[in-house]
Amino acid sequence: MSISNESRGRIKQVFEPIALAMGRLGLTPNALTLIGFAITALGALLVGVQAWVVGGLVVFVGGVLDMFDGTLARATGQASKLGAFMDSTFDKAGEILVFLGCIGALANANVGTAPVLVAAAAMGASIMVSYTRAKSDALGYSSGLGLAAVGIMPREVRLVIISLGIVLTGTGIGTSAIQFALGVILVGAVITVIQRILHVRRQAKSAAQTPIH
Repeated sequence: MSISNESRGRIKQVFEPIALAMGRLGLTPNALTLIGFAITALGALLVGVQAWVVGGLVVFVGGVLDMFDGTLARATGQASKLGAFMDSTFDKAGEILVFLGCIGALANANVGTAPVLVAAAAMGASIMVSYTRAKSDALGYSSGLGLAAVGIMPREVRLVIISLGIVLTGTGIGTSAIQFALGVILVGAVITVIQRILHVRRQAKSAAQTPIH
């Protein structure tokens, strides 16, 4: 498990008052989704032109802000299938843009082919983490939090790692920081995909062995 239900409960206690304050300012869950995506896209652009420190901070702010949309929707009774679809779609689009920003920056930094391939592989593995959750939900294998709590590299962890790697790259360490961060994400995301596949496999076996009354 990546984040226990108890930990998520503590996170909710912190996030909910902030989300409600945003709601009182007139922001809707969908508005937060779009604002978070726009900020993330700006951060990705800054990373792409190697404005590492500012880009990393903007990416982190955009990612954190986007985490409030679901909290606000649930706290105000505005949760909907459309909102969940918008949230997931723009979450993934923003993450892909950040990876593309890293790929572009590394390519322009002339660090060789291997780091660029690692960045591309990390992006693909991260997409697979989200895909396994979406597919399992669609097939009815997950319940409650579904696969969100399964695996060592959920979106929240990936956001922290890549943002930190980007910022550290601009503080004198050089591109080795972002290369290391992308390598960690690649390995962690692959492990998470395997964990989620095994989790769904266990659920499928359990369902097949459950007698029908």
